[in-house]
Amino acid sequence: MRISINFIRLPLLACAAALALGSPAAVAGPEDNSLVFGQRLSITDIGPAFNAFLQYPSGYEAAFVIFDRLVTFDDQLRFNPQLAESWTIAEDQKSVTFKLRAGATFHDGTPINAEAVKFNIERMMDPEINTTNRPLWDPIAGADVVDDLTVTLRTHEPYALLLNTLAHGSGAILSPTAIMENGQESETQNPVGSGPYKVASFDPGLELVLEPHEGHWAGKPALDRIVFRYIPEASTRVSALQSGDVDVIDGVPTHLISQIEATDGLQILAAPSLRPMGIAMQTTIPPLDNVEVRRALNHAVPVDAIAEKLFLGQAKASDSPLAFNTVGYHGNSPYAHDPDKAREMLAAAGLSDGDGNGMLEFDGQDVSFTLLVPEGVFANDVLIAETVAAALQDVGIGIEIRKIERSSFWDTLRLPVADAGWQLGMFGFNPSNASGLYHLDSMYSSNPDNSDRPAVWNITRYSNARVDELIDQATVTVDGEARAAILAEVQEHIWSEAPYVWLQVNNIISASRADLGGVEVWPVIFTIVRGGAY
Repeated sequence: MRISINFIRLPLLACAAALALGSPAAVAGPEDNSLVFGQRLSITDIGPAFNAFLQYPSGYEAAFVIFDRLVTFDDQLRFNPQLAESWTIAEDQKSVTFKLRAGATFHDGTPINAEAVKFNIERMMDPEINTTNRPLWDPIAGADVVDDLTVTLRTHEPYALLLNTLAHGSGAILSPTAIMENGQESETQNPVGSGPYKVASFDPGLELVLEPHEGHWAGKPALDRIVFRYIPEASTRVSALQSGDVDVIDGVPTHLISQIEATDGLQILAAPSLRPMGIAMQTTIPPLDNVEVRRALNHAVPVDAIAEKLFLGQAKASDSPLAFNTVGYHGNSPYAHDPDKAREMLAAAGLSDGDGNGMLEFDGQDVSFTLLVPEGVFANDVLIAETVAAALQDVGIGIEIRKIERSSFWDTLRLPVADAGWQLGMFGFNPSNASGLYHLDSMYSSNPDNSDRPAVWNITRYSNARVDELIDQATVTVDGEARAAILAEVQEHIWSEAPYVWLQVNNIISASRADLGGVEVWPVIFTIVRGGAY
């Protein structure tokens, strides 16, 4: 049986690669005190609400430069003050009071004060405005102005992840004056932020140019310009870095690491990610509604070989729904690669080779699934899809690989089941607030209506009442050890019920000029250039 590959080509910026090295901002480096970041994904949206910094992660990487938040992460995902100098947690754990920096201003010169923070918090609480990241913001009950530089955030119940929410990209603080004057959605293309750099020009999908916010509370930033440029092809990004046309690149494939390391004046920047990759299974569609079938598919796929051979030591096979370094991670017994066991389990679940052609049947029909995969969104995504398809074909499952453009991939994953057109889909969730609880809630809490779009990222339509109960319990459990114990049980349930074919956790691999400092690779898959300086 041949694996069928169907290419879905939707309109894309075909000239992006050509423009990447020929635009007016092509010169990079200390000569003009600029930093040019060659990104593998384009930026089409630079606001924290509505579509939330599309495309991902490139829009978030720009957002951490354009906006400040009350608190932020460092490269070890520890909390650091930003617009808030300090904070105090109430005894009942249901409110936190923040003291703001005096003299901080937005890019339009208006003051960053308690009223501005209240405006932003309430705006992100509104599901009509903040249409994504709901598990982060739904626990917040409100914001109260205490005085000009003091604001209290209230939660419905004790909320263990409030600081994680505020440090998340959606915690960006924008100018209320600009929003009220220019409209709610003005942030998506022309935001007025609070960070060290402000928007100079934006060509959505191609290039974003930032200039210093000289009135920033930390002083004038080190660089005169930061440019985010879309360069989709990995080899082109590497060539641009080697030639000096860009200073930083992301999405370095493992097979090109040695080429960069062999080039004088360049360095690799890498960190283990918090994003476990997997193949989502539509658990409401027969025969994938049978847990034994889903477990069998896990045994059919050579996960260790994928991690070792496709990533050359830069990935590790998963043993949990969470990545190894995520807060709350709990390991489980891996699904050993055993095609014979997979065949036995499939036969026991009622899938049989009725006519002896090597294709399993269920209810009189050949078992064949469409596997949705993007091209260039995830490291080695197409190679992984082809490896998975070959392994499933080997145990009698027909696979059609459906490639889809990156610009449409995320929305296609979240279509209603009847409209989706796929039964298996490659996906990796990044807990960009650094919390395992947020990860599990976003991906595995039951959807209100499994036939409709998922509420957050439960694209498998997985549902377990006990898991829902435990996640709710963990959300109001402030003690870290007690919360970890609850999340361990959650992971055991999910791992056992296998809504995914579990794959690998990759390292995030970026590269830069060796004389450029202040660039960080965060485990939440972002390459942060905010502190860049020569």
